[in-house]
Amino acid sequence: MKKTLISIVLGFLALALFAQKDNPDCLKKTIPLFTPMNGFYLDNCNYSEFGSYEFLVDRGARAIKKEGIYREVWFRKKEDNKRVVSGLQILQNHVNAIKSVGGEVLKESDGNVFRTTYNGKEIWIFVNANTNSEDQDNYGIFSIEIDVMKQEVSALDIKGSIASQGKIALYGILFDTGKSDIKPESEKAISSIAAFLKENPGVSVYIVGHTDNAGDYEMNQKLSRSRGESVKNYLVSKYQISASRLTGDGAGPICPVTSNDTEEGRTLNRRVEIVKK
Repeated sequence: MKKTLISIVLGFLALALFAQKDNPDCLKKTIPLFTPMNGFYLDNCNYSEFGSYEFLVDRGARAIKKEGIYREVWFRKKEDNKRVVSGLQILQNHVNAIKSVGGEVLKESDGNVFRTTYNGKEIWIFVNANTNSEDQDNYGIFSIEIDVMKQEVSALDIKGSIASQGKIALYGILFDTGKSDIKPESEKAISSIAAFLKENPGVSVYIVGHTDNAGDYEMNQKLSRSRGESVKNYLVSKYQISASRLTGDGAGPICPVTSNDTEEGRTLNRRVEIVKK
């Protein structure tokens, strides 16, 4: 009887230890930007190839809805973890991680909504951790991934991004290599800028061209500025947007969103940004 009881106890211990290992079904469903907090394990997850999530800003008074690859992962504290880990510590750990890859904390959030670009995706992230908790036993990460190269931006999208980040990066404004003439397929993106400006007459913007780092630095600076000016002139001439509200400029290769070491990265760095003055 004693041996039987010992076997049962050992069996329960083995199950408990196994239960505190990372859930194998979730390992490939996490975003690679974060590692679990020390003493926590990957407990549960949800994944969808296409879903939506509303990221709350302005202390919950407003939501920014994003659609794309949906991921939700939950981490739980291991039973043998004696560390006291506050919710604020968990959140700050993720703030540091997102900034280390060039991401940002949305200014109008409570410090728990992030945005970054990674492997051709624009990623929006919400870290669910109770910052009032002095000893947090679990936390969740919700994310939406959007393929920026298939971006279709509306006036409402521009308004939301301007409100939360002060700018928006557009990939639908296209030019031939080394030139600043706007290609016809750019019309949809530019018409969305015009619609935003007409719906928000009190807003003035910088239109900033960006290049990759291929070629001469001075040439890229001149080219990016010329592209910014081209978009400005197009908005003035076709959509009658007041020139006094627009400033065309360029940053060349000095503000990349990702590494220029791959063609994919260089493609992401070639963009036009609309920045609120």
